[in-house]
Amino acid sequence: MTLAAAIVPVWAAPPTESFKSAQRYFLRATLSEHRGDYAGALEAYEAALVADPDSAYICGRAVDMALEAGNLDQGLRLAQRLVAIEPKSAKAQLALGRVLWARGDAAAAQAAFAAALKLDPHSSETMLSLGGLLGERAPDQARELLNRFIHDNPDSAAEAHYQLAKIDFETGRLDSAVAQLKAGIALEPESLPLHYALAQAYETRTDTEAAISTYRSILELDPSNVALIDRIGELRQAQGRLEEARAQFEEAHRLQRSDPVSCLWLAADAESQGDWGRAADDLKTSAALADDPLLNQRLSYYATQAGRLEEAVRILEAAHARWPGDDQIDYYLALGYDDLKAPEKALKLLRQVLALKPDFRDARYQLAACLERLNQMEESEREFRLLLVDKPDDASALNYLGYSLADRGRKLPEAERLIREAVRLSPAEPAYLDSLGWVLYKQGRSTEAAAQLELAARRSPEDATVWDHLGDALAAAGRPQAAWRAWKRAEALTETPLAAGRKAAKLQGRFTAEEMGPLYLAYLAEAHGRLAKLSAVCRVVGEAGGQRFSYDGLLTFRGSGKPGSRQGELSLDLLGPLFVPLLRVRLGGDGFVMDAIRVAGLDPGLIRQAVEGMFVSLRDYLSGDLFIAQPALYRKGWWWKPWLEAGGRRLDLDAQGARLAALTPGPGPQRLVLGDFRKVEGRLVPRRVSFQGPGYVLTIRLDQLKFEFLPEMDRGAK
Repeated sequence: MTLAAAIVPVWAAPPTESFKSAQRYFLRATLSEHRGDYAGALEAYEAALVADPDSAYICGRAVDMALEAGNLDQGLRLAQRLVAIEPKSAKAQLALGRVLWARGDAAAAQAAFAAALKLDPHSSETMLSLGGLLGERAPDQARELLNRFIHDNPDSAAEAHYQLAKIDFETGRLDSAVAQLKAGIALEPESLPLHYALAQAYETRTDTEAAISTYRSILELDPSNVALIDRIGELRQAQGRLEEARAQFEEAHRLQRSDPVSCLWLAADAESQGDWGRAADDLKTSAALADDPLLNQRLSYYATQAGRLEEAVRILEAAHARWPGDDQIDYYLALGYDDLKAPEKALKLLRQVLALKPDFRDARYQLAACLERLNQMEESEREFRLLLVDKPDDASALNYLGYSLADRGRKLPEAERLIREAVRLSPAEPAYLDSLGWVLYKQGRSTEAAAQLELAARRSPEDATVWDHLGDALAAAGRPQAAWRAWKRAEALTETPLAAGRKAAKLQGRFTAEEMGPLYLAYLAEAHGRLAKLSAVCRVVGEAGGQRFSYDGLLTFRGSGKPGSRQGELSLDLLGPLFVPLLRVRLGGDGFVMDAIRVAGLDPGLIRQAVEGMFVSLRDYLSGDLFIAQPALYRKGWWWKPWLEAGGRRLDLDAQGARLAALTPGPGPQRLVLGDFRKVEGRLVPRRVSFQGPGYVLTIRLDQLKFEFLPEMDRGAK
């Protein structure tokens, strides 16, 4: 008895127990199928088929469930049983063909589809299935079959157009594929597969705008499709239209904060702009972090570069817990511990890494360096020598070991040999030149040491340690003024107290007041440098006559290159909305020019005079002319910071006496105040300049600085 017998007249015989059982199992299978439990549904259909073994309907549903569940062996057995139940059924042959196709038996599947089509020549399902199969094996036959289907079923031929497009696509007929897909979309405008295929065809045809337009049509149907938004962003990036690409990825990130593609792109974009904090913030929400140890390393790198070291270590600690055997994570976590001044934790991790991977050179190098910083020199030396046995031309290991020995006054001839080999291998590396100078100094060869250290300082002018070493060598070589200047350079390059500052202060007591003035000017010229040109976007804020103001602007300077000529040009342009020029101030070789300005309660002539005085002082500072003014006298009060008097101006120094803090151009109360110094090429460039006087203050904040220095002048210091 079949399930179809359930539809019987009310006077028919009552249903049998097997029918009731088949009905119960069928109902259970249907409920499981609706829940998405295909394996449970298949099991229930099998049970129903046991109760009603001749039911082609139940058997057909079971075949469908086997395909959904991916159980192809069971599907083949059920399809063969269905054919046995209804050998003359086109649907049975069609089901068998689908299972065979899914199993990869294309020839047998084609035979089953052909048998189904013979039994029912007008079966649209069979035509489409056979057309899809023949598209890979016999594209011309597939075209004929699918075109026949379109002819017979013009209003329901979207799938046939899709299949024809696939065939055209595979055979390189892209224009025809596009036409077929458009025809299919005309029949089924909301078909996502047709839209996606059309977009991919456009991409293959390198018609990016058409592809993006098609993707946007899909977004109208599926506006929250993050992957699609990402794809548009990738296409815009490939076109070089980065602003539009960024907008796409930001939209994807807004819709789904954990989207790995947009998180990574936005992080990389921030990285390219040097915005490490934003790079870390964009990446840390990525869902891919849970499965990708390399991505965790990248995130920790961003946090480290952003100065968020503790956060970087927490990221690596969490990754270490998730992937405890990952030597790269352990290695970078050890570096983080070392940076956090937790060397014991770093040593433990590095030893664990080397126990698992003895040939991990970077880990062994960091272990040796960490041991050296803990002053466990014997063990450190042993690790460095292992590195050099394996690779004798490792310049970094040669230098590190040589410097470590020299700094402790140990094995100085061997230390020199190690460092000279490092210099031979990398002659342009300033750190190695510094080491060579230092080992020569340690051996009492001060003149040789000074020559090497001067070369190292020229090549690495922002390294305070090099300047400190140079000061020691110059002092030992009998050149006290040059030594003082070198120590002051070291002091100016660091925000923390340095031994160099104490040594400079002690040495300073040997100089007379007459000597200190010119000496200090020479030092300030070196520390601040002489600019050939400068340009900066700036923010100008101030108050005059009780009125506050704020403007955007542009500051530019171009020097003459001739010391003392006072022929450089300095200009400030204040800008209004849409960058419309509002006011210009210019000081050049032909004089001072300033647009008229009126402030209630202030004499315009006095305003002009004050601004001109400040501009002259700023130009002389930028050009370096300020530092060749004579006579120069050094002054120091009991309770006040030291200052210089040079060329009729007062030059105030900071508390350390290492930087120029302000200058007063004459006897009046006007002052030019410098601050927020940026260290570049060993020189100090202010990012904040303030003009201060009675009734007014004007502060210029410099951003996007671009500048070029003139070479340092040889002052022949002793």
